Amino acid sequence: MAQAYAASPLVELRSCYTRNPERRQAFAADFGCGQDESLDALLARDDVDGIVITAPNDQHAPIIEAAAAHGKHVYTEKPVAVALADLRRIRAAVLGSGIVFACGHSARRLAGLRAMKSLLDSGAAGAPSMVEAVFGNERGLELKEGDWRADPVQAPGGPLTQLGIHQIDNLQYLLGPARRAVAMGQAPRPGIANQLAVGVLLEFDESLGYLGCNWLSPGSFTIDVYARLARLRYELDFSWWSNSAQTDRHTRLTRTVIAADSANPDARVLATEEVPLPPRDHLREEIEEFAGAIRGTARVEVGLAEALANVAVLQAAARSLRTGAPTAIGDIMAEIEEPR
Repeated sequence: MAQAYAASPLVELRSCYTRNPERRQAFAADFGCGQDESLDALLARDDVDGIVITAPNDQHAPIIEAAAAHGKHVYTEKPVAVALADLRRIRAAVLGSGIVFACGHSARRLAGLRAMKSLLDSGAAGAPSMVEAVFGNERGLELKEGDWRADPVQAPGGPLTQLGIHQIDNLQYLLGPARRAVAMGQAPRPGIANQLAVGVLLEFDESLGYLGCNWLSPGSFTIDVYARLARLRYELDFSWWSNSAQTDRHTRLTRTVIAADSANPDARVLATEEVPLPPRDHLREEIEEFAGAIRGTARVEVGLAEALANVAVLQAAARSLRTGAPTAIGDIMAEIEEPR
């Protein structure tokens, strides 16, 4: 992430903190910034306007509370948190402080996602009936007992928390708020309690969404949109994800439509064309938007409301995994918003 925006003229990396002094020193040397020996020291700096949180999910809440208490704006990696109690703490801290808050759901900023959204919003693709989103990698083959990713409490649904959350945001970006979720999972490795493959069916107002995520296969990131006038297919080579200035060069979006057959006017054939994708930089765009929001010249696209809505879908799917029953997203949101 630091590499993605180190050259940006809109932000300056002033300092860093992590509990491991060797990593902290190495990071500071790599990026030419200062370093602080405690979170309190970092938050007390007058020359720091906002912080970027890349700590594990279960540590987000206390860091965000501390930042809000110091009046520091917050950008945090996704998911904003997992536990409902942490979500309530974060919501209270952000709403009570008035800080700018952004959550790192950068996949929606990829050129292919922006193009699909435009084709749907303009009506060029027609009304969507279903969208399928898949994200997988081979991390589950490396899991060992005791790994936090193998714990269904720390990482509900395994790849659902770490990978599926990307596609949850993409599905809600394309289709609007999800209403219900029903999920099934598989835990095929002995000694690993968590699911390693999860499928989720989501109900939207006028369409269906399918979310598939797994830790048992070489990397995959695909989205298929089934609409009345066109079928759209997007595929990303995820090995280029971290090199965000190059990511879009390693993606492909195609549009398939019904076309007339010049030789037979009564026949209909399928025609597929590639949709051109102008290069973007999804990670740099996100941090520059955050900087603009702090200055009052931009609006955060994925703020507190969007971040909480995404985790509500995640938690609804995780609850469905446990109970085997469909779960209403609104019920989860009510629990998040309920004061405790």
